[in-house]
Amino acid sequence: MKAVPYSAALSSRSRRAGAKKSELTAREREIVQLLAEGKTMKETGQILSITPRTVAFHKYRIMETLGFENSSQLIRFAMKSGLFET
Repeated sequence: MKAVPYSAALSSRSRRAGAKKSELTAREREIVQLLAEGKTMKETGQILSITPRTVAFHKYRIMETLGFENSSQLIRFAMKSGLFET
């Protein structure tokens, strides 16, 4: 049996076809919106009264849920979903 890299197995397991903003909780949508607006994790945490580490955890979980590998994919998703407008 051929070994599959952990990251490849994780991303294929967590990837959902047709990612939608409805897959996110209200809090996750808030976090995506603030990050897409260019806020730092520290600023986002201060606005939402949570720690920057909690923001980072939410961001990681959001990206895992939607199958994204980098922040630019998350920002693009926010723009296409109407969570953030340019």
